[in-house]
Amino acid sequence: MLDRVQGRVVSLDVAVTVRDMSLGGMSIETAFPFPDGARHEFSLTLGDGSTVLLRGRAVRSRTITAEDGSLRYVTGIQFIDDDTDDGAGSVGGFIDKAKD
Repeated sequence: MLDRVQGRVVSLDVAVTVRDMSLGGMSIETAFPFPDGARHEFSLTLGDGSTVLLRGRAVRSRTITAEDGSLRYVTGIQFIDDDTDDGAGSVGGFIDKAKD
């Protein structure tokens, strides 16, 4: 499922790798760390063009070493303000569509 999801930090205009996702948040991988508590808007897009905008707060960031030896950062993002009523724009609707 996650190989079909493309992530982007809207405010920074930077692509992120979505490693894991649930109704409450996601794990992303980037070339830079997110400070704990940092809030950002994320744009997640499926291969069919379906997109959802979500707000999230960084709750934990850790350093990993990539296969090429470079440092990468894995950050846990907690979704906030997901008060969308329609299934197509919500986290749950997006996850369901990504599973198809």
